[in-house]
Amino acid sequence: MATVTVTKQFKEDFDLWANDAIADGRWSVEDMAELKTLLRKDFQPGPDQLREGLTFITAAGLTIPATIDDYVERIRVWTNFFADKAEQLRNPYRKAA
Repeated sequence: MATVTVTKQFKEDFDLWANDAIADGRWSVEDMAELKTLLRKDFQPGPDQLREGLTFITAAGLTIPATIDDYVERIRVWTNFFADKAEQLRNPYRKAA
């Protein structure tokens, strides 16, 4: 598996969220280590193995695959997720979107 490099902002956002999740007991240190391994795997080029076999239903009622085969898009999705979680922690009175 190739080494994955993330942006400084991604690391800051992830670490803020992870430390909070461990501190309040939602996640264990072991669970967080497992998540980091999963993310490294998900950030690799190639077909989406994490969401393989999963589907979701669109607003129009169509069932479509949940896979994201473009690894750059997978990284973007995770980056946005952790940025939002970190923003909620930095600004707890902000309304959630």
